[in-house]
Amino acid sequence: MVRFLLIRLAIIPPALVLINFLGYSYAHLVKPVRAFRNPYVAATIESEPVVSSYGAYFQSALQNDFGTIANPWGTHGTLPVGRVILGASLASMGLLIAALSLSIVVGTTLGFWAARTEPPKIARWLTSFSTLGLAMPTFFIGGVFFAFWFLYVLWGGPGTIPLPISGFGWDSHLIVPTLVLMVRPTVQIAQVTAGQLTDEFGKQYIVASRSRGQRWSVIRRRDAFRNILVPVIMTIAASVRILVGELIVVEWLFNWPGLGNLLAQTLIPAGTAFTRGLAEGGLFLDPPLVAIVLTIFAFLFIMTDLAASILVRVFDPRLRG
Repeated sequence: MVRFLLIRLAIIPPALVLINFLGYSYAHLVKPVRAFRNPYVAATIESEPVVSSYGAYFQSALQNDFGTIANPWGTHGTLPVGRVILGASLASMGLLIAALSLSIVVGTTLGFWAARTEPPKIARWLTSFSTLGLAMPTFFIGGVFFAFWFLYVLWGGPGTIPLPISGFGWDSHLIVPTLVLMVRPTVQIAQVTAGQLTDEFGKQYIVASRSRGQRWSVIRRRDAFRNILVPVIMTIAASVRILVGELIVVEWLFNWPGLGNLLAQTLIPAGTAFTRGLAEGGLFLDPPLVAIVLTIFAFLFIMTDLAASILVRVFDPRLRG
């Protein structure tokens, strides 16, 4: 176990540096290519070699100097990159923790309800719910919330405003983005929980416990669920990866000032139907910003896998080594 941890921890720093370099290189190389499409600015562009440019950036980053960028949240002026990243990280982590916590609670609860005992099978309503939830992409679910919101306003009149669907706040602004973000992970956790429980219900030790007069509620909690913790943990880890990836879509849809929204602004050029009045050359493909945001996302993925691997080895002694 200790050797496993040391190896995994030793891999993290070089992996993050590599991802940081790749993100910086992508933005550094692609941005001039797009700018050359404009004949008025093409002659003024001088492309610095990526290695020397990244070296200067990395030295500044080691001194905690990431430079400044245009304010990404719609107001004029510039802000330090570190301050923008810190605020966006807090906003994204709050949304991520809320969605993940509700997904785990609701998903495992639905899985328990859907696992039938005599005979062992999964309830039909969960199969339908899972099919529907897995078939709908996040942007479609967000569009459905937008449609219901507008219908509610049209039906009730201008004085009846439902939950806010845009902007930031640790109040009712958090509800709709959280609900949209948690649909797919909830379905996956419920499906795996119910499927694993029904498989356990047919095993010999469950039959023996039932023959001794144990109640099904006790068998579910004490025996069956304890033995399916490993696949449930792995499903939760996969759900975290899905949540982190879908932060980009959800935060962009609901104008949530987090890392996903920030990354979207760096990848979507101005002048498209998806931009909100951003000027060309602002945040679009800013190399330091692209590099640090991608590094944070990679760090979340790596730490999720590490935490899941540790928990799996804690609950399953056969995997320890």
